[in-house]
Amino acid sequence: MSSFGLGGGTARSTRLTTGLNRIAVRIAPYADPFAAQLLSDLAVWVFAFDDLCDEDLPSLTPTEMLTRVARLQRTIEAPEVPLDKDPFGLALRDIRLRVAAIATPVQVRRWVDAMRGYFLAEARTGADTTAPGDPQDVSDYLLTRLHSGAALAVPVLLDAVGAALPAAQWEDRRIRALTEMAAAIVVVDTDIHSFAKENERGSRSGNLVALLDGPAGPGPGAGTGAGPGPGQGLQAASRLRDSIMHRFLHLGQQTAKAPADPRIQGHLDALTHYICGVRDWCGATSRYYPEQLDGTHHLPRRPGTATRPPDGTPLPPPPIASIAWWWAVDGAPPASP
Repeated sequence: MSSFGLGGGTARSTRLTTGLNRIAVRIAPYADPFAAQLLSDLAVWVFAFDDLCDEDLPSLTPTEMLTRVARLQRTIEAPEVPLDKDPFGLALRDIRLRVAAIATPVQVRRWVDAMRGYFLAEARTGADTTAPGDPQDVSDYLLTRLHSGAALAVPVLLDAVGAALPAAQWEDRRIRALTEMAAAIVVVDTDIHSFAKENERGSRSGNLVALLDGPAGPGPGAGTGAGPGPGQGLQAASRLRDSIMHRFLHLGQQTAKAPADPRIQGHLDALTHYICGVRDWCGATSRYYPEQLDGTHHLPRRPGTATRPPDGTPLPPPPIASIAWWWAVDGAPPASP
């Protein structure tokens, strides 16, 4: 990705070249070198674009930002001919061509569709008119954050190099809920670990910990942005993560039990690697903890200890409208094709 000149200034280039190559081997240790390089390059691209949006693009009008991301989306919809000489577009086109080398046409379309959600989230964030300090609705924040960072695009690639679920299973509502939950846990973990950095540097997209650390109110419900109160944002974000994780484990166990297709368990294993890998990387990277050498102090956790809530007690579903449907689907195993 460095060949496309995505680094920007010295500080930004350092953030992009420090430890990002470790993400792929953490989230997909089973991937071959070609797929691992693709996943690593996608991570570099996403982080570079995130930094660009935070530092260089806030001055764009909503229309200008929408045009920018629409061009990027068109680049992956029709990669045969480059749209322009934008280095981010050229780098993304290179990634798109390599996606086609490891994925079926159906999986490519899923990835392109997931990236559309990512770009829509970026455009929505760029158009946010919420004044600094004003409360933001937690439900609205999560429905946007779920798509940011290409969090839902990565599972498509993990499926392409792993379980390769048939279309009927991929579209099953239980599989969709589990995939969304994995992405949600990933972005909540990222918000928790990046809070200090974003609090210092500033971020146009906000942070869940900061949002939940707002004025005391009814809590993270369907129509309120008020958090549990000052100083409690980290604990509230951790409780939300535990609640989602508990549902992920419970629904996953129900969905994968016999006589379900063994590929269902393979997909769940890939999602678990995704969750654990991102959390381990977040806790080890100098991007979020600049005072330490990248990755040298930390060994990956075993999946069971990295993903399971502190104890086995049932956790009630959080009153958040945009994710409430995860608790509404049943766990009967999907029928084999």
